[in-house]
Amino acid sequence: MKTLCARVRSTTRALTQKSSQTPTAAFCVIGDEILSGTTQDTNTRTLASQCFSLGINLQKIEIVPDSRASIGASLVQLSHAHTVVFTSGGIGPTHDDITYDAVARAFGDKLAYHSETLQRMRRIMGDTARARPDPNGTSAERACARMALLPQSARVTFVDDKLWVPVVQVQNVHVLPGIPRLFARMTHAYLPELAAELGARAFVRAEVETRVSESVLAPVLERVQSEYASRGVKLGSYPQWPSPHTLVSVVGQSPKDVHECRDKLALLLSDLS
Repeated sequence: MKTLCARVRSTTRALTQKSSQTPTAAFCVIGDEILSGTTQDTNTRTLASQCFSLGINLQKIEIVPDSRASIGASLVQLSHAHTVVFTSGGIGPTHDDITYDAVARAFGDKLAYHSETLQRMRRIMGDTARARPDPNGTSAERACARMALLPQSARVTFVDDKLWVPVVQVQNVHVLPGIPRLFARMTHAYLPELAAELGARAFVRAEVETRVSESVLAPVLERVQSEYASRGVKLGSYPQWPSPHTLVSVVGQSPKDVHECRDKLALLLSDLS
């Protein structure tokens, strides 16, 4: 027998199982600045890695412009097709920050000032802020207060005592800010509890690294994928260019099946090298 030359890595993340169904998610990224290339979207990677680690299956990502019609159409479709939908962007004080309004219109709701958000804004901003939120104040104060103009039916969750911006949920749509550091901070605090509510199960990922080319790998991967598909195991092949290595990923929710598949792949690939 040839020496096992494939390098193997494995990561398992556990979460208490409450349901046999894997919750699915979609992500709607909102902003003209993303579509024009002015701003690089980093929130997608943040959300994807967190969803994987918690057992939420992120299935779709859409990027839409600052348009009520586009945002609403996307959210209605995604909401019907997935367990949960997340958004980022469009909740600031300027004219093109229209996400709350678009969400309200899409789901037959109206906007109203959220008193607790206004109170938290005033407390956290302090008296030194150049424009504090006041729906009846100056134009700058009214613009600031727009950030507390939320859909009336929303479930409003404050995830950090030092932050005034909440996660706003309408039906199964969860609205988050677009600023990357703020998005990451809030999702890290919010998603674990949401995953527990959804009964999410752990995903397991194992990896095999090989110098065998993808063309030679392809028939082996197809055969093994066919064998393990019924067990919910998925294979992926990722060339590490310019390195000659290829990384084969094995993902599923049964540690036994994933590791068994990984070991089988490693043995088969060692025979090809």
